[in-house]
Amino acid sequence: MGGTSTGEDPMKTLLSLALAAVTLAAGPAAAENWHKFSYSGTTAYLADVDSIGVDGDVTAIRAAKVPLAGAAGDYSHSADLFTFRCAARQVRSILSIDYGADGNETDRFDDAEAPWDGLIRDSYLDFLKAIACDGERSSEGSWPSIAAFVDSSRR
Repeated sequence: MGGTSTGEDPMKTLLSLALAAVTLAAGPAAAENWHKFSYSGTTAYLADVDSIGVDGDVTAIRAAKVPLAGAAGDYSHSADLFTFRCAARQVRSILSIDYGADGNETDRFDDAEAPWDGLIRDSYLDFLKAIACDGERSSEGSWPSIAAFVDSSRR
């Protein structure tokens, strides 16, 4: 593939994204600060504001989809590493990890070359962009881990 129209250095971007992927994979060992920013009838969407990283015009953030229903102690969820081109209102997911009931990784899909997509206004990704790019924070509370969120939500 050739260069991009944004003038970003592909090798620098891949290196930054690889470092971000390591952060996502590190899971509980890394500092976390999960904010619930959206939800549906079945799923809570959380953003780890401590994972936000910026490299040039690319901003990365971890986000998780956590089922609202389930047994106490069932830590099943999925986590994605999203990157944004904030000014261009573009997003892509470069890493997705599924976690089982015990909280351990069960599956992973990574695509550092994923295409950039435009953001749909008022979608959950648009809300995530506001957290990653604009410094907005949720008033829904925050948790130091996904397990802490699950434990406080399922009693």
